Amino acid sequence: MLLALVLYWQLILAEGAYLGPRLVALLYDWTAPRYNRIKDFDPLMEAHTLGLPLANRVQGQPDALVLDVAVGTGRLPLALLQQPAFQGRVIGLDRASKMLAIARRDLAAHGRRVLLLQADAMALPFADNTFYAVTCLEALEFTPDPRRGLGELVRVLRPADAASPRAGWLLFTNRIGWEARFMPGKTWTAARLAGILSQLPLANVQILPWQTIYDLVWAQKVLRPSEQPADNLQAGED
Repeated sequence: MLLALVLYWQLILAEGAYLGPRLVALLYDWTAPRYNRIKDFDPLMEAHTLGLPLANRVQGQPDALVLDVAVGTGRLPLALLQQPAFQGRVIGLDRASKMLAIARRDLAAHGRRVLLLQADAMALPFADNTFYAVTCLEALEFTPDPRRGLGELVRVLRPADAASPRAGWLLFTNRIGWEARFMPGKTWTAARLAGILSQLPLANVQILPWQTIYDLVWAQKVLRPSEQPADNLQAGED
């Protein structure tokens, strides 16, 4: 009975989150052919809550490069690339090869505007300050260290500044469903999340209700005063 409860916790409630990223990827690969059917995504809702708000935040930037970490079957790139206001490109990253195969199939019509890679979210293969926006949906709790994973998202995010005021947008989810209480170290209370975000170079933070088990978190990366160029500081003083 005890073993059955542990297995139920680890494999059903926590979805393998404590068993390592390889097992998580295997579980998602196993469900890949029927994943979209299981989740039953609503395209209109995805456009309204994900694609359109993100497109509006980077609107007018034809060179805007967006990174979607844990891209899965491509739900966020699909919602974003269908928005007329978005003129940029998307890179999607995931560990699960069969999920990526579904994404490649469903995003094929967008050609070179989307690139899909198999890589590790805990060591993103990109330089600091690269992307206009970085997203990560329903996935941070499956990383070995969600707080460090969040730091990786911020690291590769280009900060907003006078030259690029629309840059620097971070979009991720925080798990809040009842099962989140059985995932210590993988999920955060609202107060804990606010404390973590306050230690990062982020502004314009919004935590919005999204699904019954997730909140949607928006924030914008900004340069801290100590990181501002000297000439900008002097101009401000004048």
